[in-house]
Amino acid sequence: MKNILMYYYDLHPENIHQKGDIYYFKIKNEKYYILPFLRSNEELRSIYDINKELIEKNILIHKIILNKQNNILIQFNGINYILLKCYLKNDRKVYLKDINFLESNTNIIKKDTILNKSNWVSLWENKNDYLEYQISQFGINHPVVVDFFAYYIGLAENAILYAKNTSIEINPNYLDNLVICHKRINNNSTLFNLFNPLEFVIDHKTRDIAEYIKFKFFYDKSNLWDEIHMYFSNNNLSVYGVRMFYARLLYPTYFFDIYDEILEGSSNEKDLVHIVEKQEEYEEFLVDIYNFLKLKYNIPEIEWLIKE
Repeated sequence: MKNILMYYYDLHPENIHQKGDIYYFKIKNEKYYILPFLRSNEELRSIYDINKELIEKNILIHKIILNKQNNILIQFNGINYILLKCYLKNDRKVYLKDINFLESNTNIIKKDTILNKSNWVSLWENKNDYLEYQISQFGINHPVVVDFFAYYIGLAENAILYAKNTSIEINPNYLDNLVICHKRINNNSTLFNLFNPLEFVIDHKTRDIAEYIKFKFFYDKSNLWDEIHMYFSNNNLSVYGVRMFYARLLYPTYFFDIYDEILEGSSNEKDLVHIVEKQEEYEEFLVDIYNFLKLKYNIPEIEWLIKE
């Protein structure tokens, strides 16, 4: 890797550390990371352009460094890599206030259709179709997944209907500008992840907020309601935004993410047990969140949840 850095970047670090496919080093107290680029070539230019725009606005996300040939990627051992200069290297786990800080400073980015993931209805419908096809093909090998699959697909369909009705009944307003979000914020996300441009997508600000809340509920509920109260005390959401936030809470990414990992071989069915065992409690949480939001916003209920 030292030869690669010298050839492509004219960088000469004394020590290079490695963790899996990730390399990191310091030069004159500046921190650099070499990370695999695991997204599509179509997304590459958009990620770079947004990274450049935010850096120019003095938002200290990790900076993508071009090589001497002005290329974004380099290849090493058959893997595409990107060099990042890191202004913040912190393994502290993120809180809602951190997510809110980044979103509040990135709501003026230019439009980008490649990274825009705000069409939840279409994306979720396609995801459901794909998952149902997968389970028909591979379900026999995963009996625990099959036992609970229908419930979570049903929950996803509730989320889709809620989001679809919201889009039909209400128009977004100035509070609903698209911002920098992430492919996935979860219970293991750190400040390093939060400012990593290789994780960026463009979406409604409630995407990351809802994902954080869901994963924190299932894996670490400490101070969750305190964070929720603080977030809604310090932020105004439109009725459209609140309804989309609730739709996102309904959508069970926490189940589908593990399902994908099971098919990839990086998780097993035992990892679903923790989720399934807390699902009834999560339904109660959804009712509590609805009642909390209803105090300020006129939003429709999910009838079967309220009845239960």
